[in-house]
Formats: sequence, C-alpha cells, structure tokens
Amino acid sequence: MTDLVKATEAAIAAATHLVDSDQGAVEAMRALARKIDAWDLIVAWAIDDVSHQKDGGRPAVPANDNVSISAYLKYCDQLGLTPAGRKTLDIDKGGESGGSKLGKLRSVHGG
Repeated sequence: MTDLVKATEAAIAAATHLVDSDQGAVEAMRALARKIDAWDLIVAWAIDDVSHQKDGGRPAVPANDNVSISAYLKYCDQLGLTPAGRKTLDIDKGGESGGSKLGKLRSVHGG
C-alpha cells in the first residue's frame, strides 16, 4: 500500500461510527486514494509514451489532477473522518455523542 492508501485504511479502521450503509462512500474514497497515490507514475508513463512518438504529441493524461484530492477530502468530511466532518456529525473523541445527528439518524433507521 502507498502512503495515502495506508492513511485512509487507518482512518477507516479507527472510525467506529461507520456503518454498512457507508460502504459505497468508503469504497469510493479508497479508489480515490489509490488514484491520488498513483497519479505521478501514471503521468510519467504518459510522458514516456509521448517521447517515443514521432510527432511528439501531448500526453494522454493531464500533468495535474485538480479534482481527486478535493473529492477525496469531501468524502472524508461526509464520513466524519476530518475534524470538520466530526464536528458536523457531532462525533466526540470517544465515539458518538448522545444527542448527535448521527445517533439520531441511527435511532430512526434502527442501526
């Protein structure tokens, strides 16, 4: 695993408030972490491919990805894996607080 993937897995493992219905968002966040970690290598391959072309065209991928990191951080916030996300969900350091928004949602949905 790479650095962001390792950090993502550690955050997911520590997040005791996540439930089965969060799995789609968790998997999307994992996919973004893998993409972000691999981006520099992908760009290097694309530049290398272009260098072997006679016309010296453009790489097949852009040199910069301006979307993935911000999308990754939005997933983190929505899943309560950042300070701002935990504050929004009203999760304290020991888990969920008694009157949290998350606790209220769980009580409504029986989870």
